[in-house]
Amino acid sequence: MADDDHLHEVLSNALVLGNVSSKEHDYEDKEKPVFEYSPLNIDSQEMRFLILNPHNGNKKGPLKCSISSEPLSKCKPYTYVINTRGNPLAALGFLIEGRVKSVSRNIVTFLDHIQSRTDTQRLWFRDVCLNHQDPDEKARYWNQEWMDTMIQHAEKVIDLSEVIAGLWDKGELPRPFTPKPKDWNSTKEPKGTKHHPAPLHMQKGWVETPPPHEYLPLDYVCDEFRLVALSKADHYNDPLRALLAYSVMHDDVTYHCLSYTWGSRNEKPTCKIFLNGQTFMIRENLDKALREIRENVFQVVIWIDAICIDQNNVSERNRQIPRMVEIYDAAETVISWAGEGDEASDIAIDFLDELESPILHPDEYGNWGPYTVKEGDEWKINPIPDLPRRLAALYCFLSRPYFRRIWVVQELAVANLPSLYCGKKRAAWRQLDKAAYHLIAILNSDKTMPAQMIAANPTLHSISIEEISFIRRMFYFRHIRSKNADSIFGQTNQNGVKDTSPGILDAVVLCRDFQSTSPYDKVFSLLNLAKDFQTTDFRPDYSKSLSQTHHEFAVAVACKTQSLDIICTAESMNSSELDMPSWCPDWTMPATVSSLIRHDRVPDIFMSAVTDMSGPIYNTCTPSASTPHFDFKGPVLEVTGIILDSIKIIQQSSDDTFQRWMTTAANECQPEEEKDLPVTETPFMNKFWSMLAGDSTGVWSVEKTWPPGTDETGGNLPFRPICVKKDRTKHRLPYTPTGIFDIVTRGRALIITENGLMGLAPHYAKEGQKLAILNTCSVPVVLEENEDETYSFNGSAFVQGWMEGEVLEEMGLDSEEAWQVLDEGGRLRII
Repeated sequence: MADDDHLHEVLSNALVLGNVSSKEHDYEDKEKPVFEYSPLNIDSQEMRFLILNPHNGNKKGPLKCSISSEPLSKCKPYTYVINTRGNPLAALGFLIEGRVKSVSRNIVTFLDHIQSRTDTQRLWFRDVCLNHQDPDEKARYWNQEWMDTMIQHAEKVIDLSEVIAGLWDKGELPRPFTPKPKDWNSTKEPKGTKHHPAPLHMQKGWVETPPPHEYLPLDYVCDEFRLVALSKADHYNDPLRALLAYSVMHDDVTYHCLSYTWGSRNEKPTCKIFLNGQTFMIRENLDKALREIRENVFQVVIWIDAICIDQNNVSERNRQIPRMVEIYDAAETVISWAGEGDEASDIAIDFLDELESPILHPDEYGNWGPYTVKEGDEWKINPIPDLPRRLAALYCFLSRPYFRRIWVVQELAVANLPSLYCGKKRAAWRQLDKAAYHLIAILNSDKTMPAQMIAANPTLHSISIEEISFIRRMFYFRHIRSKNADSIFGQTNQNGVKDTSPGILDAVVLCRDFQSTSPYDKVFSLLNLAKDFQTTDFRPDYSKSLSQTHHEFAVAVACKTQSLDIICTAESMNSSELDMPSWCPDWTMPATVSSLIRHDRVPDIFMSAVTDMSGPIYNTCTPSASTPHFDFKGPVLEVTGIILDSIKIIQQSSDDTFQRWMTTAANECQPEEEKDLPVTETPFMNKFWSMLAGDSTGVWSVEKTWPPGTDETGGNLPFRPICVKKDRTKHRLPYTPTGIFDIVTRGRALIITENGLMGLAPHYAKEGQKLAILNTCSVPVVLEENEDETYSFNGSAFVQGWMEGEVLEEMGLDSEEAWQVLDEGGRLRII
């Protein structure tokens, strides 16, 4: 093929990516001649320079460029442009002296951006100023030594990749490919990667002593991302070798994503993988995962965050975090590496198939198993053999660190065909949620089972449902995001699920107890997951302090949601290392107190039956109809609010918590006329148990109601319906009766107020602290009064008779006008 024909074919193929430039370039005109280099005088170190002429106010006109050849020792001042590498599969032409020069698309975008209105610019970069097709010229100039020489003589240096990345940050780069609609649980024909560049000094081939790996800048004009093309190997212990591909996002390449546990922050990478002939160090857990995943026949193309993102480049990490959900969403499959196998994991994974039964139930002898149908529609239990030992193995498996990793929440939520790897064993993710559901149901129903499990596995010292609830929380987000695609009925519309679900408050509350290697990721990993938080100015930035990150995040959430509920996740047990206001949540610390603003546990029912759990549980103060009455001024939160009461008595939990609390509450709050009535018939006792059960009215009596066609035991339903108010309040806590009091009262103490009300406050609350209602905050709060007329925040509280806005209605504060008047009287200052 002639050179001209080849160039025109390249330019024609490049048009598939679309024109990212606003210029009216003439590169599409095949009548334009191809630019040809004139020979350089190598003896005098003659060099070419690109002359970029000004646009003179015609910004949309074609670039006007020319070439000047001058000896380096006598040349005029010039600007050296570094990091010009672009994706060669996206070539684009521009005109030099009326002739077409083909370059990577990012160079044309760069020239468009820097072109001056009035000034001529002299530039040097190898892609345009060197003729790499001339063997003599390439041998003399196309090397690192000459690049260093040109930098030394330059007047100034511009980093092209940073300029382009800045345009990316501002949203000024259109996407070359539009993301396709998600097709859940489908497969595509495998297609390999296309572009595996290497640094300049490596382009002559691999060297005998491999140098440390060196990243090349990503081409953001082409929406590049990196992929690891893992080479095949015959034996487990063979060295790990791979090519690092620079591919275009949403091109036709197919790849997997690896989800795994990084390890502790202090763990050093000690294992080698050879990338493009260079040495790259990885941690032991990743090394083991790759050795299990690689094949002996085919190359495996996979995205791995620890390798495909330059973790030492803070700017790149900041830019790549928002893209991760898209990368996982576009992957062919997500491989979850839960770690090396052991006896417990082998038993647990083999047990998953038997736990696929929709319903497990004990027979009259306490033997658990699935129902089978006999003649005459009689039900019979098929007992599961060796059940305690197998449940103990399942408990150990579900307690692995992998299932605590916060990044897995996002990775699983968007994963196509997620598959779990543990040593040599494989399992489908949907089986894990079903297994966790059954294990929780058995532990709730059979109080003897924990002791049997501990006896069967001496390594277990205790059994906690909370320890295995992480699986259910992770799968909830997948359930919502995938529209129930994992159910036997496939994807559904899921009536009632909001377009903004899951929201940012749902995500941070449900995921607070998860773990991350970097403390920043307790926030950053959830940003892509929350559908109501995509249009804020808050961005991941690892260069900021952790205190600043938490502070800015709290402000951004409050402003976006128009609610102060986010501050109710703050606890007085904040890390002493972080200098933050008392109202600012410290996400490095796990929650010690139950949440009153969002559900912090997924219902113990089949995931396919779980509805959207977003929205406030209580409604002490509705969001403002117009402008919320709060402002953040540095560390000070200024908010319209009213202090209504103080804590008179506080009683911590104990072994006989509910009995002691009931006695104290009855002595202090029960009306005299009710004390002679049977306990079960007093309105006061209804209020007391309603408070502990988390009923959203918080005060009125409740009435047992059952789904149509079932009796009060729930019939054949896999769960027992909870007692609910007649109008089935929308935001009641949707849990089974078993353990509901433990959920609501976790980390809370009974309080009696000066005005004779009972409630629940954080365990660290103190007598004399104030109870207040804040504008746009859905629950009451506890405040500590300071000497300078400010307050310190001390958590959220349940106060009987306040939780549905009753007290505000009585005071005439249930209107926007009333809050405006209250606002004019002065705001509370919380520091």
